[in-house]
Amino acid sequence: MELASFLNQQQIAAVEHREGPLLVIAGAGSGKTRVIQYRVLNLILNGVPPERILLLTFTRRAAKEMLARAAKQDPRCGLVEGGTFHAFGAKVMRRYAAVLGVSENFTVLDAGDAEEAIHKVASNLGFYALPKRFPQKASLQKILSAAKNKALPLARILEFDYPNFVDCAPELERLQGEYAKYKLELGYFDYDDLLLYLKLLLSQEPIRQALTEEYHFLMVDEYQDTNQLQGEIVELLGRGRGNVMVVGDDAQSIYGFRGAHHENILNFPQLFPGATCIKLEANYRSTQEILNLGNQVLDAMPHKFQKRLTSAEDLHGEAPSLKVFKEPSDESNWIADQIQELYHEGEPLREIAVLFRSSHLSFQLQTEMAKRRIPFEVHGGKKFSDMAHVKDLLSYLKLLANPRDELAWNRVLMLFPGIGPKTAGQLTQQALASPGFRGVHEVFLKQPEKKAYKSDLLFLSSALVQASEQAQSIADQFLTLQKAYTPLLEQRYDNWVQRAKDLDSLGQIAGRYQSLTQLLLDFALEPPERGVVEVRGIHKEEDGHVVLSTIHSSKGLEWGSLFLLGMIEGIFPTAYALRNDEGLEEEQRLFYVALTRAKQRLFLTYCHYGFSGGITQFNKPSRFLGMIGLHPQTEPGQAAGQGAMAKPNKPPIAEPAKALSKEEILAQLQLMMRR
Repeated sequence: MELASFLNQQQIAAVEHREGPLLVIAGAGSGKTRVIQYRVLNLILNGVPPERILLLTFTRRAAKEMLARAAKQDPRCGLVEGGTFHAFGAKVMRRYAAVLGVSENFTVLDAGDAEEAIHKVASNLGFYALPKRFPQKASLQKILSAAKNKALPLARILEFDYPNFVDCAPELERLQGEYAKYKLELGYFDYDDLLLYLKLLLSQEPIRQALTEEYHFLMVDEYQDTNQLQGEIVELLGRGRGNVMVVGDDAQSIYGFRGAHHENILNFPQLFPGATCIKLEANYRSTQEILNLGNQVLDAMPHKFQKRLTSAEDLHGEAPSLKVFKEPSDESNWIADQIQELYHEGEPLREIAVLFRSSHLSFQLQTEMAKRRIPFEVHGGKKFSDMAHVKDLLSYLKLLANPRDELAWNRVLMLFPGIGPKTAGQLTQQALASPGFRGVHEVFLKQPEKKAYKSDLLFLSSALVQASEQAQSIADQFLTLQKAYTPLLEQRYDNWVQRAKDLDSLGQIAGRYQSLTQLLLDFALEPPERGVVEVRGIHKEEDGHVVLSTIHSSKGLEWGSLFLLGMIEGIFPTAYALRNDEGLEEEQRLFYVALTRAKQRLFLTYCHYGFSGGITQFNKPSRFLGMIGLHPQTEPGQAAGQGAMAKPNKPPIAEPAKALSKEEILAQLQLMMRR
């Protein structure tokens, strides 16, 4: 092959490497996928049988695509075994099932089944009968999974991620052992077990030697994202022949919360002495102005492989800019304005993205874009108005706007412990028959004292009375009802702290309205997640959608124009990450990933004022802005587009029309449907 026609010199060096360990440090946008593709092809063209090559990736699709591309040049590449660590683990476990004392037809539990199994074991142990609060089944599954993937004691997982359950550590340690025993007795293995038992089997010398004889060349993609178990599996598989090639970017290791072990890629040269290290530094994505910011972040990283990104095609463009606003609504309005302007200048919507550290930061923007009918799709996190806690609080607001809203009463009442569908229905009918919220309060006062939910009902009705009679604004009404809902939020959700931030964002949106009815109408007609059909009437289907994405979900993607919002200390980097150096370093790598998604244009934004728990707070600019020396180009102030949610002018009052009876309305509807 004439490799120089397809690859640069650094890529060629990686492709032509044959014997011995190889570490490829692939900078952002440097063409690492092409390197893996051509190395597979090069090995086969040089006489390596395809069945002697093993390619491990993080998604089956990634392996399939790389091998399919190579197979276009030589069909034998399609015979290479490629897939995920977990799929390879399942294959080896079935082959050596007898060693584990289980049938080769063992069952692999999906996440839902694993939750149910853990819950069953915990219930049998009597943990849900304890006087203290015990984690829900979804949280139990996450806690046990994190302990496996991070190779940490349960107490450490609880300390960092679930501090409200630290006192449950003894019970969880017992649950961990009983759950493992339960699965092994029934021939069950969950997702994490596929790695755990693969390592266990590889620790048996005859099995490790057999697999070493079978696979002469091992290649691993996205090595910076491997967890400690996966790193140990790579070491065991590569120990014999040493023909291990790992490809990754230490500066893009951003999944520590999933268990990714940054030290795996940093320690590869020590784990495999004599390893060759090749750096891919030519970037095929971004202008040099954008890469210069990325290089500044790289320079500031304390633990890294030294590298410097350069534009492979010497691309240049406008300098990245920082915009500062008074409050989140101004920030969202300006971004929406710029998206519309870019579109009318010819930028397809699919080439525009807005990134953020946490999904709740986008809720103002989702609302603004929905009102302007700008098509968008959300990546990472659940869509705003699909969230149960958001729907709950909206139901509180619906009661305030319309005390005769039967569905809202039913949803709110069903939130209280001890109230099922039947009781909720009875209480709803009593509330609907009462004169105002004071009348509802009197009805709730008459509930029997023995009913545990009586105090909850009185707390609710008192909050509704206060919100309807004493609150001076929509923001005041919202805060009153948010405080009434917060105890339920804490009871129902183990991760209530994160969900509370979503409700703060909803409060910011509500505070911009003059009318509660209009707020609820906008959420009903144009909820933030709803796909829309045009941008000022000229959107074409082939232009696609603007992407709103968490930074984590943007990895591996790229856009022509990129907005990075919420550059606020305590948000990016998160306050949670500031507790230790390791967390802060990962936030820094996340910042690098965000910057290097942009191809031609990059805008960073933040606002001076925020909102948390009903309190307005002054925001401090992210420390990362000082790291890259980026300063605002304009004086802080309100952005263009302010007033998009202003109260509309009322139309002239017409002569009152004759009121129709329900029978007349139904009759006319039937006529219309017949037509």
